[in-house]
Amino acid sequence: MDVNGINLEIMVGDLEVFRAPSWWIESLRHVPVGRAGITLPDPDGELYQAVRIGDEVSISVGYRDQVPALWSGTVTARYPGETCDQLEIRAADASLAIATTRILQSWENETPEALIAWAIRKAGLEVGRVMETGMVLPRVSAANIPAWQLVQQIKQSCRAAFGLDMSRWALWLGADGVNWGDIDEPGDVVDIATGANLINHEPVDWRTGMGLVETHLIGDLSHSRQVRLQDARRGVDAVHRALRVRHEGTPDRVRTFVWYGVEHG
Repeated sequence: MDVNGINLEIMVGDLEVFRAPSWWIESLRHVPVGRAGITLPDPDGELYQAVRIGDEVSISVGYRDQVPALWSGTVTARYPGETCDQLEIRAADASLAIATTRILQSWENETPEALIAWAIRKAGLEVGRVMETGMVLPRVSAANIPAWQLVQQIKQSCRAAFGLDMSRWALWLGADGVNWGDIDEPGDVVDIATGANLINHEPVDWRTGMGLVETHLIGDLSHSRQVRLQDARRGVDAVHRALRVRHEGTPDRVRTFVWYGVEHG
């Protein structure tokens, strides 16, 4: 698919997709699992029969003169689309293991960061950067709960026992492994500016504490990266942490949406 110089390649299992009515990729800080969705034409119901839960999914998207961004994961759901001749596919990336790996274990006198790193490895993922808290937890028990729930339990213990503000601490699968802390995803600061790639900017809404930026495709952008927003019309020039990023496209339109603002953990 080529929209103003954008190439899109989608694979679902052994199926190479040449035409998709729509697609999206989304990452959200404080939610560990990255997700994607694809709408496929399926007038005869053949794809519904062919696609299986657990099939590998890859979405490669980018401008023709640049290295494309690659998202990969597995099918988690499939169901009829909005019309009778469409199939909807939902997929999750490798961080799904954090939500599905169950842990039955107890510890004494361990640091939160050691327990987090242990849980990441237990889920079969690489440990990236894990921040130190400078604290020791006297006792922690995981009663056959998902790794993600253990992480939330540890955050609550840090908050309740030591008064540590955990609202900006997040766990996510980045390019170099699973990270935990009040830290950013490594990478250059992404520029979004008036007269360049800024399409629309809705400043922070007092009800949600979030602002929204619409821009042309920035395929390699994910949550927790730093974004420099330069909105000449509103007199804004500031660097924000991306809290939610959504890429979406149709045959005649491709966009990236970035949310920033207050974190609630």
